[in-house]
Amino acid sequence: MDSPLRRPTAGLRRTLGWAQLALTAAVVLGAVLVGHLVQGQVDARTAGADRPSATGTAVLPEVAATAPMVGSPVSSPSVTEGGAVGDGALAALGTLLVGWTLVASAGTIGRRRLDDRESERWAVEWARVEPVWSGRVSGDF
Repeated sequence: MDSPLRRPTAGLRRTLGWAQLALTAAVVLGAVLVGHLVQGQVDARTAGADRPSATGTAVLPEVAATAPMVGSPVSSPSVTEGGAVGDGALAALGTLLVGWTLVASAGTIGRRRLDDRESERWAVEWARVEPVWSGRVSGDF
């Protein structure tokens, strides 16, 4: 039995809350995956110069003697001082921030639309009840 004080959109609000929770869990899992992938790529780039090729010789980048150097050479394939783990953590943190911002924004927009719907319904009901409530008109509503 529905309570007369229960909002008509209470079920939608509950569903929106569960959807936000599920999306937040998906964002966390996605951030872990992104962090792991970035860490693996940095590890592969770091080990790439020392890894033997199919013929058994070390794979080293060849630099032509006549090629001009542009800028300084990269000392490490890592973006952070923390190496592969630092890069993975940075990528995971960025993914979390962007994902949580999107989930929070979607939840805020959804709740705002529900609030607008409730306000419109309340205004219609108040226009019907207010004259009787204020005593300007007597009778049933």
